[in-house]
Amino acid sequence: MVWALWLQVLLRGVWIHRGDGSLTVQGDVLLQGDSIAAVAPVIAAQPSWTVIEARGKHLYPALVAVGTPLGLIEVEAVRATRDNAEVGDFTPEAAAYTAYNADSRVLPTLRANGILYAESVPQGGLIAGRSAVVRLIGRTREEAAVLPLAVLHLYPPSLRPSVYASHEEQKKAHERATETWKRIDQYLENATRWCRGDSSEQNISFSALCPYLRGEKPVAWHVETAEDIEAALRLSKRYNLRAAIVGGSEAPRVAYLLRRDSVPVILVRTHRLPPHEDAPIDYAYTLPKVLLDSGITVMLSHESFWNQRNLAYQAGTAVAYGVPAEKALAMITSVPARWLGLNKVGIITPGYKASLVLSEGDLLDIPTSRLLRIWIEGREIPLSDNPQEILYQKYR
Repeated sequence: MVWALWLQVLLRGVWIHRGDGSLTVQGDVLLQGDSIAAVAPVIAAQPSWTVIEARGKHLYPALVAVGTPLGLIEVEAVRATRDNAEVGDFTPEAAAYTAYNADSRVLPTLRANGILYAESVPQGGLIAGRSAVVRLIGRTREEAAVLPLAVLHLYPPSLRPSVYASHEEQKKAHERATETWKRIDQYLENATRWCRGDSSEQNISFSALCPYLRGEKPVAWHVETAEDIEAALRLSKRYNLRAAIVGGSEAPRVAYLLRRDSVPVILVRTHRLPPHEDAPIDYAYTLPKVLLDSGITVMLSHESFWNQRNLAYQAGTAVAYGVPAEKALAMITSVPARWLGLNKVGIITPGYKASLVLSEGDLLDIPTSRLLRIWIEGREIPLSDNPQEILYQKYR
């Protein structure tokens, strides 16, 4: 989508956070149309350009929110506004794109916190369906959609029963979970055969799975424990799935497997309680650094949809507990963009999309972060429609 083909904007003297993990530098950034035309220490301005004096300000690439039901839920307490799940255990044909609400009142709040792209994810069942990647602007879902059919999401039950249940209840829960994992295995096996052409019958569910079984698109397993991660990796290897682990609170226990299979981990929150009572109190805070030091690709997310506005602060907590600031920034910009298949998004470099965030302070730090301006693919988007800011101004 091209918003302003020939508009040229020069940001002068800004601190450039590239988003690829490299060190911050000060310089000029030239936007032309929907793309970044040039990045240099000094760029000579032309009379026809719009020049923004941004010396001392900070420029970031667009934040990318993954694993969120954004646009599928408007008010959690009102059933009529929840369209995030289908009925049934196996609904891979379900597409979040068809239910995405481009008029959601949540979108301006997220934009005002630097989130300009998001993955809208279906939930429910065992194989919930396919997510959509959207830009947080557009009058219709067609205008908003960047990747209408993106990631396949699976929600298997945990193979580890609750420690608070009786021995008999734990045994039954484990048996039920084991049988469910077998059902998932059998379903993927049947779909693989169908995709090979073993059957001439029409099957829209199996047809939806074919690109994922060919390894063309990514698959997300929503699992937490070491046992569940191992089971997900076994099935991923068996069926040639480009897997990622969502949640993964016990990922360090199977780090060697994740590293061996080059499987990334999407941590749902750094602001969360320890996974069990024996874990250190700061377990979730240090988890991004532990995984990063283990050679595992890490992305950061946040649960819910309206809570996504706190995404940058999840990265800020990772910085406070040892992750270099620019690497933490990459966990919410270039790394998720690359994993999702977003083309030329998430890095400030010539040729990439001019989807940018200009901030007065550190975007990852709550006290100093104050967004000044945002651009989505070259189009400057006003921040004045943020409902939270409107209420603040009304009642302060």
